[in-house]
Amino acid sequence: MNHNQLIEYFAQVIQEIFNKVGNANNLTYDKNAQKLISAVLKSLDTLGIKANEVMPQELEKAYLEAVASADKELAVQNVKVEKVEPTQILKRKIHLAAVKKLINDTLSDLKVAIRTAKKSAKTTISKVIDRTKKEIARGMVVGNHNKIVSKKVAKAFQEEGLTSFITAPDKNGVRRKLRVDKYAKVVVSSKMRESSVAGITNRCLESDVGLVQVSKHSPTCHVCARYEGKVVSLTGKHEGFKSILDNGVKLPNYHPHCKHTIKPWVITYKTPAEIQAAKDDWKSFNPEKEVRSISQQKAYKKEQDIRRKAHEELKAYERYTAVLGKDAPKTIGAFRRIKRNGGKSWQKLQLAYRQANRELKTQG
Repeated sequence: MNHNQLIEYFAQVIQEIFNKVGNANNLTYDKNAQKLISAVLKSLDTLGIKANEVMPQELEKAYLEAVASADKELAVQNVKVEKVEPTQILKRKIHLAAVKKLINDTLSDLKVAIRTAKKSAKTTISKVIDRTKKEIARGMVVGNHNKIVSKKVAKAFQEEGLTSFITAPDKNGVRRKLRVDKYAKVVVSSKMRESSVAGITNRCLESDVGLVQVSKHSPTCHVCARYEGKVVSLTGKHEGFKSILDNGVKLPNYHPHCKHTIKPWVITYKTPAEIQAAKDDWKSFNPEKEVRSISQQKAYKKEQDIRRKAHEELKAYERYTAVLGKDAPKTIGAFRRIKRNGGKSWQKLQLAYRQANRELKTQG
């Protein structure tokens, strides 16, 4: 299993958990409620086991591939590179320390996320069941009690039952709750990119090359656009170039899921014009300024809108599954086909969802 398959595994396990919660029966009985909680916690534990199996070797692999990539680029730029076997690279302090830190930080972040999700799951299920039991005792819930309790639990669980991280307030003061699989995706993708950048950085320093250039991508976000193509000093000893020691200057990652990386920039073999152009590129640098053209902004927005639509469909599918249970489409693919085709099948599904929601609302 590689890191991409690990992310898919997280998503698969979370969907299986939702199915377990949505199909649970007779949750008013403590024994059944505890059985459900135990099953959910056991499933979450498998995520930690898999992460411990996969991420150390994946981070090490990404680091070594980055070192090899740096070697090739340095050779192209006429730098004599010492040939070292991959097994020997990680015996050197600079590389060993970097890889160990990456592995420890990654596994620690995932461990905390899973532990928080387990607490969230247990609290959500218990809280909803206790509240609904009290409503039943007061006569506020009529009809099939078991069915109503199950749906209430499933809906609440879908909304907040697997929270692993709460973001800082945005400009509107709103905090976002990140589910464990979503947060794990952020951690894994960020650490893999960080591992790659660290491998290139350390190989450059080891080869006495203190300048690197940030890659270019299109379309890109307003944050990455400020750094694209910039030549950055790793040591602060290059006059006219900003360095990672300066405030507001850094190497990728610039944000979760960032695609940018770096490559060696050997000043010895650059022309005076190339060197001056690289220095001049910093003169307009402003970490707060939008530097993209209108067309670049529109291209990026279009790309993000496509991703947002897919994400919104997934969230909608989870809401439908939580309320409808077995009556919901079996997979996200089936849900998307019904939704995008429209027609009677989509109208029928919407009607069933609205009716089920009304039933829940009338039951307190």
